[in-house]
Amino acid sequence: MSAKNIFHILAILLGYGLIISGFFVLGATLEDNIKLLDIFMSCLIFTQFVEFTLFPLVNLNEKAHKEVGMLGIHLLTVNVCSLLSICLMVAGIMNDLSFKIQLICQLAIIFIALVGRLASSHAGEKVEQCYQREENQVLGKKWLKSTMENLMEDAIQTKELDEMTRNKIQQINEDIRYITPSCTSEAKEIDQQFCQLAESLRVMMRDVTANQNRIAEEVEHLHHILIRRKNAR
Repeated sequence: MSAKNIFHILAILLGYGLIISGFFVLGATLEDNIKLLDIFMSCLIFTQFVEFTLFPLVNLNEKAHKEVGMLGIHLLTVNVCSLLSICLMVAGIMNDLSFKIQLICQLAIIFIALVGRLASSHAGEKVEQCYQREENQVLGKKWLKSTMENLMEDAIQTKELDEMTRNKIQQINEDIRYITPSCTSEAKEIDQQFCQLAESLRVMMRDVTANQNRIAEEVEHLHHILIRRKNAR
């Protein structure tokens, strides 16, 4: 355990100790059951705020940033419920409310907080789902781009390749950038055809003399596949 985590735990324990001792010293006139209820709620409120202070909710290393989507609802719920609980404790002391009334009201506040936590968690899941969907959409384009860059590199290094075929490959490589990301089954199938043909062309370029005509034909076929991919949605 790191020194940072040890200090965090000590700070939390010290906070609990101050809350408990404060109620026993300053709340000596309170009934025992009400005192215990107020101590429990105060520690619960303290825990909620410690969660954000010592253990940040947003993880900057998480690309999906689902915590950002849930942060607003979560903070609103925590702040409102904490304020209501504190107001109830003060009202209970000033108006001498019975334990049963305070207990029912505090349980209602806890229920609202749990519902808010559930809503914030749902919002975070939605954010993560949107991120995963966008990642899947761009995955195919990244695959095409990487495969085409390898083919372009081989075309440049293969001196025996005729200039017209090399220019056609370069044109295809430039046209890749205009493809719209998509994760439909049609787009995935075309992406696979494109990459398989590009890899086959790389193999053919190892013997350009024997495959010159076929390379030119397959490059033209590759261009037609790219056109189909542009129209796929």
